[in-house]
Amino acid sequence: MQSKETPQITTLFWRNFECELCKYAYPYLFKTNNRVYKLVDIKTPANSQNFIVMESLALEKNSSRTIHVMAFSDEHSQFTMGRGHESQVRVNDISVSRTHALIRYRKDEGIYLSDNKSKFGTLILMRKASEQLKKG
Repeated sequence: MQSKETPQITTLFWRNFECELCKYAYPYLFKTNNRVYKLVDIKTPANSQNFIVMESLALEKNSSRTIHVMAFSDEHSQFTMGRGHESQVRVNDISVSRTHALIRYRKDEGIYLSDNKSKFGTLILMRKASEQLKKG
């Protein structure tokens, strides 16, 4: 597993964990004997309550996984996302525009995602139904 970190963004890269014999992908979280184990430990920002964790979906089997952890503060309330080198959150996928979207945090309002007129639009899949991301 590799890690790349700037003061507000931590990016983790790793290849899928799988059985060498049957090629079945292992889950990243599993439970045995009433204990929960993580194959990958994702550190959340210690000094910020306002952060978001984004995972790039792997479309190909046996491809690498990417996790972005973004911490918002008064000095860094927004991040650019895209496949271009100028983007703060890099997504290496041909269907992602060079400057695809903007992720903003507004105090007392939440996190907003603004599509930057990308060709294919922006798809958001959320893990918890109670969490909301506002269109901006």
